[in-house]
Amino acid sequence: MIEADAPEGTRAVFGEFDTDDDWLLNVHEFGGAVERLTGRALDDDALRHLFRRADVDGDGLVSLPEFEGSLKEL
Repeated sequence: MIEADAPEGTRAVFGEFDTDDDWLLNVHEFGGAVERLTGRALDDDALRHLFRRADVDGDGLVSLPEFEGSLKEL
């Protein structure tokens, strides 16, 4: 589980894995960020499932608010 300072820590990790600085994560960036925050790697199927659930607006990318919401499922 994520520590009490999650909002600040989550934003920092999100920014670290947002390699093109567009404040959106693709599936690979998303996987790295989830692994950093949870300490566990997801297999491809689990990662893609979580990514699809996180991508609320269906644009194929995950924004910071979508990312924060997806972490509640872990």
